[in-house]
Amino acid sequence: MIVRETELAFIMVEQHEHAQLSGDVARQFKNFFVDDPFFNDLVFAVYHHDLGWKRLDDTPIWNDHQAAPFSFMDYPLLPKLTHYQYGLDQTEQMNKYAALLCSLHYSSFGLFKGSSVEESNMFIHQEDKRQQRIKAELNLNNHEDINKPFRLLQLCDAISLYVCLYSPGVDKEQENPWYKNGFKDSEPFNDVDDRRLVAEWISSNEIKITPNPFDHSFHTLLKQKRVSKALINEVGIGDAYKQSEWFNQEVVFVGRSD
Repeated sequence: MIVRETELAFIMVEQHEHAQLSGDVARQFKNFFVDDPFFNDLVFAVYHHDLGWKRLDDTPIWNDHQAAPFSFMDYPLLPKLTHYQYGLDQTEQMNKYAALLCSLHYSSFGLFKGSSVEESNMFIHQEDKRQQRIKAELNLNNHEDINKPFRLLQLCDAISLYVCLYSPGVDKEQENPWYKNGFKDSEPFNDVDDRRLVAEWISSNEIKITPNPFDHSFHTLLKQKRVSKALINEVGIGDAYKQSEWFNQEVVFVGRSD
């Protein structure tokens, strides 16, 4: 779950819904993958990269220490690992190339670096075996460009998180340091020079990325819930979430030609 707090409510986005926005963005990078036979598989990976969260997000749980719903950043590790693996298994049954990219994505998380937690190390070991198996099955051991699609998955994940974590139209100076200076490792998708891509809200529903990788503007929707703090106090986070209505936030990414 991605959680943004306001004075009276929590804005809550399920991880798989965030991934749908990520996938919509990924489609717009086709010009960077001309003649790549795996581009559609790459887009599939982006749309499904958080598949393992669907069960966890079905019923949010409360973080007493933070006085807020648990988010993807502080959710308890062991159930998270179990569902990471479940989601990757499900993805592999549908699309092996997508599972490879998603596995590389999860394995890159900072929480695994230098971890002394046995379950974390076991997860990384199992995912390394998955990656090597799929590379062999798809004859990708000599595929030089596997890093580029992997980085696009990470970039589109970050662009979608940028949308989810900030109030629409937020001023650049109020942004989290994560994204204020641009998206990490976004340089392969900059046709102008070697700078990072930098996103900025230019209105309450429009985002411009500089240098702009998009030929034309495009619209997408972010499905989410606004869960009242008063209702949480009355019935608890699980029931409050179920009783809250879905709404769609329209987002427009401005293209170069507009």
